[in-house]
Amino acid sequence: MDWKAVHASCVPRVKRATHAPQRILISPTGDPRVPLNNLFVVRHGETKANEDDLDAGSMDFPLTKKGKKEVAFIAKSLSAVDIGGVYCSPVLRAVQTARILGRPHHMKPVLLDDLIEAKLKPSYVGKPGRHHILESPEAFQETYEELQQRVLRAVNKIQRESKTNAIMVSHGDVIVALLQHVIERRGGHGGYYVLHPNTGSLSVIQFTDRPRLVLFDYRRRPFAKLDTKQKRTKS
Repeated sequence: MDWKAVHASCVPRVKRATHAPQRILISPTGDPRVPLNNLFVVRHGETKANEDDLDAGSMDFPLTKKGKKEVAFIAKSLSAVDIGGVYCSPVLRAVQTARILGRPHHMKPVLLDDLIEAKLKPSYVGKPGRHHILESPEAFQETYEELQQRVLRAVNKIQRESKTNAIMVSHGDVIVALLQHVIERRGGHGGYYVLHPNTGSLSVIQFTDRPRLVLFDYRRRPFAKLDTKQKRTKS
């Protein structure tokens, strides 16, 4: 498989970035050319709340069978990469995801409160309809700026402790806030969906002279089920 082609298909349009991102290769067997000081950012795998379009908030929805497969794919992709630590939100779906990612490295996840899901107001939690902090700020107990500040605080802690590559597992809006900061894009409705990661997806931030987004939303894409039934032909 051409992993450069996979990479090219996953990288978002980041026209406002001041430097062209450096390419790295991620493959299911690992790649020794992956440089140190990368942050592998993973959104938790799918849950029943994702299936039913519910605002999960901090509620403990476990991963679905599909969600576990999504995460197992990313775990295999990172299995041969040197990892210094696995960090995650304390919410169940993130913890389950981090445990799967940590197994190939014999690591247990470190829970960080600053990686918790964007703080919804209680009246929205568990209800139908998904609210995102950039589009519906009135549904949240914190501002987008406060969310971004706490995720950056978490990343600084991860960098200090891991001192090498690290895996970070969190939630959609939290990852959006981090990636928006990295590519120097101002938060707003127009740029939101370009950067919102899917469940069980991997994005990579490389720390050199400055943080750079080098891979976005890399994930398992199962083939569509093929119709193997052949129509009978008249003889």
